[in-house]
Amino acid sequence: MIINTGASLGLNFPFLKWIQLLLLIILGAVWLRDKKAWGWLLMIIGGGLNLIERWQLGGVRDYWPLFGTSIYNNINDYLIAAGMVQLIVIYYGKKGKNNISG
Repeated sequence: MIINTGASLGLNFPFLKWIQLLLLIILGAVWLRDKKAWGWLLMIIGGGLNLIERWQLGGVRDYWPLFGTSIYNNINDYLIAAGMVQLIVIYYGKKGKNNISG
């Protein structure tokens, strides 16, 4: 297990906690407008849990290595990724349906 004090893939930004909080607020506003796409909610949960760890520990606990790499993730990262996949499928599917019927 490692404590990742940066963002994804070890990238580091000043005021990272505040940037993450702002992004969560934006995601929350988007989710309120589009509750059928539960991918937004998965991203809010994963990002929120990461933010809580960041405030408590000064970083995020990453404990699962990606196979064949030196990159570590946690369950929250997978929630965020699953949310992104769901949104891509939903919005790509809507675009494809509009092209077929229109």
